[in-house]
Amino acid sequence: MHKSTVFTKVIKKRAIFLDITRNGATVRTKGVVTVCRKLDADVSLVGYTASRKVGTAVKRNFAKRRLRSLVREFCDKILPGYAFVFIATTGTTTMKFVDLKSDFLYALNKFKCCERKRDKRNFYSNDKTL
Repeated sequence: MHKSTVFTKVIKKRAIFLDITRNGATVRTKGVVTVCRKLDADVSLVGYTASRKVGTAVKRNFAKRRLRSLVREFCDKILPGYAFVFIATTGTTTMKFVDLKSDFLYALNKFKCCERKRDKRNFYSNDKTL
């Protein structure tokens, strides 16, 4: 696996979290609520949060660990210049990881902030010569 060319920085300040959640676009899925905002920078900001509605501290930490592993897995596909806040839901801890991954990718594709590689089979799907 190749190294990511996009530098992601973790958000730690509450003011930045609030700015992104108030002014960003939101996609809600069963597994995760994703908030995205376009930046004028060459870095991507990423923040994770889980409220007490998710459960005890153990469940909240587990949910954030799952979200961090998803970002680590797909950080090379995220284009630079976006800020994300991933909000854990109760489904984050109870869903299968494959389903959580599909929710995560659905949200990223909705924002159109990922690199998309065209597959020749899909691109020429109407062509009968393949």
